[in-house]
Amino acid sequence: MSAISKIPQAHHRLSIHIGVNGLSFVVEDTQTHECLLWRNYFYSFPGGDYNEWAKEVGHVFHQEEFLQKRFSLCNVMIDTHKHTLIPSSLFQPDQSLEVLDQLFQTADLDEVNYSSVDTLDATCIYALPAPVNAAVFKHQHKAGFYASVIPLLRYIMGRSEYSRALMHFTPSHVDLLLMQGERLLLCNSYDVDRFSTALYFLFLALKQWQLNPRSLSLYISGLFKPSHIKQLCSFFPSVTVATSKEYLFSTEALNLLYGPHFFPVCVS
Repeated sequence: MSAISKIPQAHHRLSIHIGVNGLSFVVEDTQTHECLLWRNYFYSFPGGDYNEWAKEVGHVFHQEEFLQKRFSLCNVMIDTHKHTLIPSSLFQPDQSLEVLDQLFQTADLDEVNYSSVDTLDATCIYALPAPVNAAVFKHQHKAGFYASVIPLLRYIMGRSEYSRALMHFTPSHVDLLLMQGERLLLCNSYDVDRFSTALYFLFLALKQWQLNPRSLSLYISGLFKPSHIKQLCSFFPSVTVATSKEYLFSTEALNLLYGPHFFPVCVS
């Protein structure tokens, strides 16, 4: 009997992060917070083609026996720049698409969803690629689907520093979040082609909100190279890899890549 088949899926959480550059997943024991398994797959496909994206995700599922196991608790985070926060007092579910259409060019294959962020008295509305959702749902019928920015948002909200930021970097996009105390200043995603572009958006945001890098605590996650981190440390006195208190991986690279899998996604 393989080690995979010995893991009781009904008592563990499967967390999947789907980006345009690849897919990663972890399996967590919800009682001990032990990470039982972690893996990452890279792929590439023509940008903007949801069906091709879904095919790449499907290929990963066919390669990975464990992803075909049924879990009663499965969270799926998908990279999307189509997200926005609005006050919950103004939110009406049947107007979700209308709100996004005012900010983004939604596509016919976009699946609009929403998640409440009670601490901010706000609701996050987001659009996900329906073909990709379907590729996952084929195997994980109880999966909950979220914009990948949501666990990042919940993580930075839980930090204690007054002025703080979170930067999640991939070769194709960067997520930036800024907070002062309990006030959220920025929660946005930007298309990038290199790290220097991501750095430009970070400093542009700091300038817009008149924040001094020398008095800011910066948290990072994603596909950072050592040279990227060294460059950030030359501007910011506090640069910390964003990780969960319950579980730490053995290396900085693993924490950068898998840390967000352990961030809270929803209140429950």
